[in-house]
Amino acid sequence: MFDVLKVLRIPGMHQMKALYIDQVAGNPESPHTKNGQTIKGAGVFEWNLLSALLEHGTYDAYFAPGLTEEKRQALAQEGLSADSVRRLVPVPLWGPPPIKTEDKVVLLTAGRFLNALAGIRQKLKQFNAPVCGFVHSINSPRIAFALLQQCFAGLSGADLLLCSSRAGMKTIDTYINEINGFLPLELHYPARRALVPLGVKLPSTKQTTGGTLRQKFSLETDACIALYFGRLSQTSKCDLGPLLVAFSQLLRKGKSLYLIIAGDDTQAKEAPRLQALARELDCNESLMVWANPSAEDKHLLYSEADFFVSPSDNIQETFGLTVAEAMAYGLPAVVSDWNGYRDLVKDGQNGFLIPTAFPSTVESLRLCDCTMSMLEEDLLAQSTTVDVLALSERMEQLAENPELRAHMGKTARQFVEDTCSWRAVVRRYEEIWEESLHFASSPASRPRKSGQLFDISLEKCFGHYATVKRGAEQRCFITREGREWLKQPGRLYFLCRLSTALNPQEFTHILRHIADCPGFSIKEIVASLSNGAALTAANAHWILARLFKYGLVTDQQDSPKT
Repeated sequence: MFDVLKVLRIPGMHQMKALYIDQVAGNPESPHTKNGQTIKGAGVFEWNLLSALLEHGTYDAYFAPGLTEEKRQALAQEGLSADSVRRLVPVPLWGPPPIKTEDKVVLLTAGRFLNALAGIRQKLKQFNAPVCGFVHSINSPRIAFALLQQCFAGLSGADLLLCSSRAGMKTIDTYINEINGFLPLELHYPARRALVPLGVKLPSTKQTTGGTLRQKFSLETDACIALYFGRLSQTSKCDLGPLLVAFSQLLRKGKSLYLIIAGDDTQAKEAPRLQALARELDCNESLMVWANPSAEDKHLLYSEADFFVSPSDNIQETFGLTVAEAMAYGLPAVVSDWNGYRDLVKDGQNGFLIPTAFPSTVESLRLCDCTMSMLEEDLLAQSTTVDVLALSERMEQLAENPELRAHMGKTARQFVEDTCSWRAVVRRYEEIWEESLHFASSPASRPRKSGQLFDISLEKCFGHYATVKRGAEQRCFITREGREWLKQPGRLYFLCRLSTALNPQEFTHILRHIADCPGFSIKEIVASLSNGAALTAANAHWILARLFKYGLVTDQQDSPKT
């Protein structure tokens, strides 16, 4: 670990910029990790965020707590380049990253849990390090309660909550205003909000699929294909019934069009319902429902479709990642005039916005407990209107005008390249983080009561669970099992999978030290091995704990040497 940092520190560098990533997750779309699990946008974003930061980021170090060699290999297997994997610097879960006082550090989570990051900041004693998180689906009462909790989480105005759409940001601000109404001024929500779209990877313009999709479904080479791509769920994502109605209307008018509905269907099992509805509407011959496509299938669909369509009606949707992905492939988008969609689609320029309407009963619905809210959200989505006639007309307009599709598609691609490409998004992150780092070093960032961490000692809450607590003065003796282990060191069966892989020599060194100096206290052993360094002391304490746990060390002077 320290050797890596020596490489990162350029001679003469007085200050290093580092990003502390709280969790390094795998690729949910990889065959190695999918295993029939539902693919959600937040998981895809987390993986793409990690990949983009390591590819486009300009920071000197990217700290990954608890990163093991096994995890490194898995990340490479799931799609991270060798260069990206090398940029990750493993740090212990139990200790601070190896940085200097003058270094600048940002603590990052791909989720909304700023309170957890604030706790990490306190533990690492990086008090000038801003914390940064993201909000995705914001319809649940849990989000409002999480924001309330963050009023007691040690946050300040240097900390960041990033929103992906103007509509989502307005909702978050509404939550915060409502919460602040219940609290005194000194406890008002402290972290600032910033608007940054979700990033998408730009496909290479040289990538071609050679008409594979049309061959697969025996379509004419000039057949027009409309594509919906997204998680298939009538209740929590999008009711595709109105789309099928609009599609059937076009077919009855004799229009030549083919519709593909594709996406994750591991949870809702929506495909049979859609196929049955298509038969009822007599459009099943021109419809393909493609459940659970692979990443390669996804590329094929985006590459060969002619335009994208998504009639979202659910407040669970915040941004519209698949809309941005489709536009990155040069597809014009016909989408509902809905939350983040309207940030992406400029009506008449790179696609069309289809009017939507809430029912009048929306005024009686409340954001209350989670179960009731889920039922009410489902009821609201079922009664939200997407203008079917307008949807049909816009689909017809694109189906019959290849020149319009080409022009809008080119405009869509350029918009995404300028606004939502990962290169542009990472650049925007770093600009915002620079603002927060500057603010964090100013007196204005000193927290008020809202910045005081709600911090309860774990020992105070759970210290009575164990029989005793091992004290610093407890003496250490090697056991017979420990002596046997020293005959064949390197058998790290006592390491847990969550651990950062430590140098096996450290275990051998500590165990030999105990064998040579029987009766030394924990305090004496740690002091002699760490030379006062907090990180080394933390490692020594943890290694001793594992040696005690697996019976290689004891506090009793037992049997004679063998």
